[in-house]
Amino acid sequence: MKNPIKFINQNFLIRKETELMQGLIFNRVCLIILVAIPFSLIINLFTKIPYVSGGLLSGFVVTAFLYYNSRVLGNLQSSVFIFAVGLHVLLILNYYFNSGVEGPSLMLFLVSLIFIIAVMPNRHYAFWVPLNLLIAGTLIGIDYAYPNLVDNSYHSRRGLFTDTGFTYGVAAACISIVLSFILRSYQKERNKALLAVNELAEANETKTKLLSILSHDLKAPLNSIENFLEVLASYELNEEEKADIQTKLLTETKNTQNMLGNMLFWTKAQMEGRIEPKLIAINLLETLKVSIALQQVAAAEKNIKLKTDIDSSLSIYADVEMIKLVIRNLLNNAVKFTNADGLIILSGKAQGAVALITVKDNGIGISKEKQQTLFSLNSGPTYGTKNEKGVGLGLKLCKEFTELQGGKISFSSSPSGTIFTVAIPLGKRPVKPVVLTDSEAEIQVCV
Repeated sequence: MKNPIKFINQNFLIRKETELMQGLIFNRVCLIILVAIPFSLIINLFTKIPYVSGGLLSGFVVTAFLYYNSRVLGNLQSSVFIFAVGLHVLLILNYYFNSGVEGPSLMLFLVSLIFIIAVMPNRHYAFWVPLNLLIAGTLIGIDYAYPNLVDNSYHSRRGLFTDTGFTYGVAAACISIVLSFILRSYQKERNKALLAVNELAEANETKTKLLSILSHDLKAPLNSIENFLEVLASYELNEEEKADIQTKLLTETKNTQNMLGNMLFWTKAQMEGRIEPKLIAINLLETLKVSIALQQVAAAEKNIKLKTDIDSSLSIYADVEMIKLVIRNLLNNAVKFTNADGLIILSGKAQGAVALITVKDNGIGISKEKQQTLFSLNSGPTYGTKNEKGVGLGLKLCKEFTELQGGKISFSSSPSGTIFTVAIPLGKRPVKPVVLTDSEAEIQVCV
């Protein structure tokens, strides 16, 4: 069953989502008046105030037209103007025929003033507010100067209290609606402002961290590369020394390239606000083949064995480049934090409606302190088993890109190793792996 309040809002109050708060207030007050007038007519059967029934019927017709003009036709400003003029005319007549200062008319003048302030443009306040006060003050002055001009129209004490009580109820309902909308709008704008402030502070903090990475963490490996090249150019080295420097140079270059690639991906995501993933059904093993081959080369340099246990028919619904970046970073981290002669296992299997991709290593694990901020830039720099430096940006990208693809990433860690698990929706149908020739596979690995 539909929520009745939501149903009324969508079908009777809100013309479109971008409608102004003034329009919502006006439409809701019109509905209250249209509901209240029939009850007022019934009450007038007992109070027997002359001419009031005719005025109420006229007011009902005019209010119904103005509601239609605002809610259906979208002519809010003209409806508000006509309503304000007609309301003051009716209040003047009501004051005269409904016991003057002893009746409820002054209460209605106050309600009309609040209503005008709520729905009129700010530039119109200078006209409508003084006009309302002038009319009410003039009526009170005339009533005081000519006490016999306005008769007491109530035939009984019961009629006076019934009319006053009902008028108070309608007035309270209208005022409550106006104030609730104003307060709700204020709170909404305040929350938006606070959110904007928090986002700005987070953006500034992120920018500072990124600049720190660029100025220090990217500069350091470049300096190391420069030093290696200077040594090669300035000194006569034997083949063993050259091979050692070349190995270190290659390692520094790969780490720097990986760090720079992560920075570029992340910076692009920040500048564009949000990257829209291109989700398609892909074969997981085929998609990761080149990334796995490259990481096997990196693992071999530390004499680490990288095993793959992925179902060859496993299909996932993902963005090709995003899933490659996620798994590449997880494998790179596993290699970085696993000791020589260690073991890394990359596996993938279907479980229910998702594919579970796990990267398991028997490395040094993640400290309890690091686990709390592992997927943020607040994790700080880390150092691998051969002093390879990381800045934590890769895991932040893993989390963001996994969630953009409708997946989740989790981990468990102990001093004997770490397991990262990525859950990604399965593809709509199995995608068969493409069988490559030896020459084609060699070309892909070299890309």
